[in-house]
Amino acid sequence: MIAAIKQAIMHILDASHQIPIVSEREMDVGDAVINTYITRLIERVYDDPARRAGEFMKNSGLKHHINEYRSGGTDFTALSAHIANRLFDGLKNTEDPKPCDILVCSVMMNERDEIAILKLDNKTGFTHRVDKGEDGILCTLINHYAILPAMTQKLSEYAFIALDDLSIRYRGGNYKIDGEKADLFADILLECDYEISSREAVNTVTRAAKRVTAENGGDVMETAARMKECVIESIEERENIDTEKIASHVFDGRPAMLGEFKAKLENANVPPRIEANKYVTKKTTSDIKLTTDIGVELSFPAEYYNNSDYVDIINNDDGTISIVIRNIGELTNR
Repeated sequence: MIAAIKQAIMHILDASHQIPIVSEREMDVGDAVINTYITRLIERVYDDPARRAGEFMKNSGLKHHINEYRSGGTDFTALSAHIANRLFDGLKNTEDPKPCDILVCSVMMNERDEIAILKLDNKTGFTHRVDKGEDGILCTLINHYAILPAMTQKLSEYAFIALDDLSIRYRGGNYKIDGEKADLFADILLECDYEISSREAVNTVTRAAKRVTAENGGDVMETAARMKECVIESIEERENIDTEKIASHVFDGRPAMLGEFKAKLENANVPPRIEANKYVTKKTTSDIKLTTDIGVELSFPAEYYNNSDYVDIINNDDGTISIVIRNIGELTNR
């Protein structure tokens, strides 16, 4: 991923003021410190598995302003001012408004022009101050009330809007605005419809499969093993996760459970294909981990679960469980 910062402007949104402090001038993105800070923030979130894909609603105000900007009817500074004012209108009506800065950037991401909107939450911190007086030099502490996120910190709210097709990728947060629950970015600023993120989707699929299995008296561990096997195969074949294939494989021969599982995914708006990014791949293909009530923990590849040549899980007549591990060539103490 290659990020090139073309323009950037920052506005201060503090609900203790009656109006936002809207900057009328752009930042100097040629300054190495500024450029590095913005670039690092963008790099931390651009491929975030928690981001959602969105599409502007027909009457979105921001969509109108973006189109004006694309056609040359308005400039970057005016566009950023609209974004700042719109977000401030939402924030000032929340139950417990927190001060923040809004950083709006024109960026080139992998040779694609985009508008990046980054919400920088302010926090209180301490720094030193040196006072010189008649009695000599005094080094003391003072509060700083508007410290910005560190370059290594992942932002919790942001949006990227591609200028070629107006596609949206964003991550928002839920607020109580005028007494009702709302997503500040999706509902107030972008006015967009959206899909759940790949992280939300894969977590929903995993929870739903285990819940349906448990509620119907099935083997939850077998379900987890089947799912991992299917996911690995799906990623290798098409570089995404096919939820229909998972459903058919995991609940093969159990039509009632299959129907329940599909209904849960549909109610949660899980898409038929889940992007296989780094988080999803790690989450769904990692080893099966077992923890016993006597404190013993086991971790092994999913393909070994139903292979008694390596792992055999036995349900004893007295209700206890025995686990037999076979064909071990070497033990390593870690």
